[in-house]
Amino acid sequence: MNTYRIGAVVSLAIALIAYPGENLQAARKRGPAPQAQENTQANPKDPGGHSARGVEFAKKREYDKAVEEFTKAIEAAPGDSKNYFNRATAYRGLNKFSEAFADYSKAIELAPQDARGYIGRGEVLLQQKQQDNALADFDKALQISPNDPNARRFRGFVYISKSEWQKAIDDYTVVVQKVPADGGAWERRGFANRNLKKYKEAIADYTKAIATDPKDPDVYRHRAQAYIMAGDSAKATDDLKAILKIKPDDVDAQSRLKALETRANVSPAPMTPAPATSPAKAPSMAPPAASPH
Repeated sequence: MNTYRIGAVVSLAIALIAYPGENLQAARKRGPAPQAQENTQANPKDPGGHSARGVEFAKKREYDKAVEEFTKAIEAAPGDSKNYFNRATAYRGLNKFSEAFADYSKAIELAPQDARGYIGRGEVLLQQKQQDNALADFDKALQISPNDPNARRFRGFVYISKSEWQKAIDDYTVVVQKVPADGGAWERRGFANRNLKKYKEAIADYTKAIATDPKDPDVYRHRAQAYIMAGDSAKATDDLKAILKIKPDDVDAQSRLKALETRANVSPAPMTPAPATSPAKAPSMAPPAASPH
């Protein structure tokens, strides 16, 4: 869960829209896709069953076939925004962002009060590094649906990329309230808190992120840095050792651990006692890339 890479934030979290009664869900899991079942009953809202077949192809990540089916669905029902939204999502799976943008825009034209179209188009813009335009779409989605966790999640990332830390914290707070198991949101909020020098809050957020994925070395790394910045080298050392249990050849963790242990073992030369000062901080870790997790 590297929070700050675009692949993690703007992954193809397919939010395909199914017709009532189809019981078709988005393919969010990475496990084996369920086998498509033949629909023996005609659905008047899905002439020819093309939309249902497109969803099944998308679940199996056969996006080219999904595009073909959604195109047929559009031909059969050109006024249905869902078909454009679904085809846009399939185009994203093929990294055809211009086509995806056009289809999301058509879905918005047909259903301007559906927040999902703005969120989908905003994700495409984010992938194209058009942050200001993406922000406008997420803002519009949140005007329609103020607490939508997806819109808040993506807008929060834009705020992080702009170093608007408190705004990011506000958005990720809504996300973790709505989706407590979203480790990425906890981690990004921790990063924003850390940049505001709210180390106690950052450490608490990273701890929540670790609880959702205790095998992710990067979260321990971020928490270790927060501990270092807070002056707690002992707990930072524990986190760096935890990384090495997960990934023994992690060169960064090895280097930082050696630096902390060397510092702890250095005996000060005799000198005239002086007033106590705060512990020196280790060199700051380079912040994660500002491009989207």
